[in-house]
This record gives sequence, C-alpha cells and structure tokens, in this order.
Amino acid sequence: MKIAAAVIILLTGIAFGNGQNPVSFLEPNCGVSISSYGNGNAVPMITNGRPADMFANPWMALVHSGASMCGGSLITNRFVLSAAHCVSNNHTDIYLGEFDTSTDTDCSTTACMPKAIKIAVDAYVKHPLYVHYTQNDIALFRLATKVEFTDYVKPICLLNNFNLLNYVTALTATGWGLTEQGVPSRVLRTTTLTQVDRSYCSRMFGTPVDWSHICAWDYTSATCNGDSGGPISAKITIDGMARVVQFGIVSYGPQKCKVTGLTGVTGVYTNVLHHMNFIINAVRLADV
Repeated sequence: MKIAAAVIILLTGIAFGNGQNPVSFLEPNCGVSISSYGNGNAVPMITNGRPADMFANPWMALVHSGASMCGGSLITNRFVLSAAHCVSNNHTDIYLGEFDTSTDTDCSTTACMPKAIKIAVDAYVKHPLYVHYTQNDIALFRLATKVEFTDYVKPICLLNNFNLLNYVTALTATGWGLTEQGVPSRVLRTTTLTQVDRSYCSRMFGTPVDWSHICAWDYTSATCNGDSGGPISAKITIDGMARVVQFGIVSYGPQKCKVTGLTGVTGVYTNVLHHMNFIINAVRLADV
C-alpha cells in the first residue's frame, strides 16, 4: 500500500438544518487517534504500499480464524465490523491495538504501544442477504468481553444520519494483506484509493455493482488477500474536530492484485452507509 495525506472534508460550511439535525455517530467517542496523518512518522515502503503510522489506527482489528486472516474495524466496545466472507466456523480471535504481528511490543523511535489485546469472538451477525462476495458482504463479530477504550484501542466513526460519500474522492485503506512479495505484511500498511464510477467496476468484474458498493482504484497500489474486511475511510472535520469516518469494507477485486502497467488495480468495497440500518439493528439486538 501507499500512504498519502488523508482527505480532509470541511463540513462546517455545509448546512445541516440550522443545527436542528447535527451529525451523529454510532459511537460518539470515535475516529480520533493520538497521531496525525502526515506528521513524518511513516517511512516509505496491501501491495506497493508503505507502513501506516503506528498510532494512527487504534480501531484496526486483526481477525484470525484458523489459518485465515482478515481485517476489521472496532465500531463499539463489543463489536468489530468486517466482511461476511471473513466469517468462519473455526474458532475466531480478534486482535486489537496491533501493529507489527511479529513482535509482542511495538515501538517507534519515541514511544511504545501496549501489548495487543486478544479477544475471542462469541457470536457473529452476517447479513441475511449475503451473496458470495458480490452482494451484502458485511458482518459483525461480537467480542466475548467488552473492551475499554484507550489511546491504542478506540472505535472508528460510523455516520448515523448523513450520507457524505459523494463528498469523498480519496479513501484510505489499511490492512495486513499480501504485499508485492506475495506474503502477508507483518506491519499494518496503508494506501490511498480514488473513488470511481460504479459502472467501471461492473464492467470489469461482470457483476452488479450498485449503491450498496463502492468502486475504487489506484495506479500504483491495491488492497489484496488478507486485507478483506478492513476499513476504507476518510478524515473529516466536523465542528472543528477531525475524525476518521469509515465508508467502506474491503470486499473483492481481481484474482491477482499485482499492480502492472498503467491500468492500476480496481476493487469493490461494501458501502457501509448503505448498510447502517443493518449495523444499528445488529448491534442493538446482539449486544446482550
């Protein structure tokens, strides 16, 4: 993956019903990290990307089910959002506060993170109309125990009442998926994708790509195997506070995610905003 400064959308100039209908999030304490994008902590290195800022993604979840691996995002103190095709009948564990999977303690040149938290999944809610990768590829994993939010474990923002996707061009993807060497990345990597018309993905993959999806592309990098279920997001400023808002979930792409020539790689992502009713209802009914 490659990293670029996250897109900043200034929403203070957009009318929201004269303040009578303010922006609301699924979890109010969301989308803020102790790190800021573009602060120089990331060094050059999802395919053809670079390592993410160690402290910039406290909502990232690593989903382990047997030998398979997916990404996910913490959305409340009990639930991780991921792709339906990541659901497994095998025992599943979620790792939160993870960055480098090869070390117990992750450190930058100036600070260290606490050891990652490992929590078993005790239930999952898969979209009832899920069709193999191509439709409604979304699921929630319920953690066996609730997590306490810290600077290193914190939820990403999900918008309850506004569709801002049309305001977003650049979307940031993060994950531990296959690199250009064809092996899973040991460190969390990131890339910036450009949202393109859904008809392009529909023609490319020969499957219906509609409002329930996001079509995104990049010349030099791509999400790949192992990135599935992870978030694609944008940084948005609301009422003077910059927050990271999740818009999509890594779903599917070409069988080979290698970037070659000038065509780049296009992928299809589940549109989170389209599925907010499913998410809200699943969290309410399953949080027992």
